[in-house]
Amino acid sequence: MYDLLKASDGLIGTGTGNANVNVHFRMIVFRPFKGEIITGIVRKCIATGIRITTQFFDDIFVPQTMLFEGCEFNETEKTWVWKTEESELWFDEGTVVNLRIEAEKWHDQAPKGPADAEKEGERKVPYAIEASMAEAGLGGVEWW
Repeated sequence: MYDLLKASDGLIGTGTGNANVNVHFRMIVFRPFKGEIITGIVRKCIATGIRITTQFFDDIFVPQTMLFEGCEFNETEKTWVWKTEESELWFDEGTVVNLRIEAEKWHDQAPKGPADAEKEGERKVPYAIEASMAEAGLGGVEWW
């Protein structure tokens, strides 16, 4: 669900106790296919890769192995840099990038029992995407 536009007052059914509410909302269905090129925004750079966001989805990750050859993580600036013979191209936070979908990861979100409650910190997002930026036309939109 993207957002809730309108919800009516709840009406309780006589004899059943069911609550009925009329709801108007907008929903986005997002499931890109493998090989599809999409546009996103660099959310965060970490030593293992780059986290990408779209306007409505935050769980896209580009691992360091799927970046251009010659990319290095700059510890001082906390960002990735693609060093070419002519220049240095930076993956700064907020940079608009093109990326290719490589894989999707699904994680079961079924309720856990009390024995698993202490592992709550290990909870994974239900759907995540792994992408690459290692080909011509991918990476910063303004580079090409």
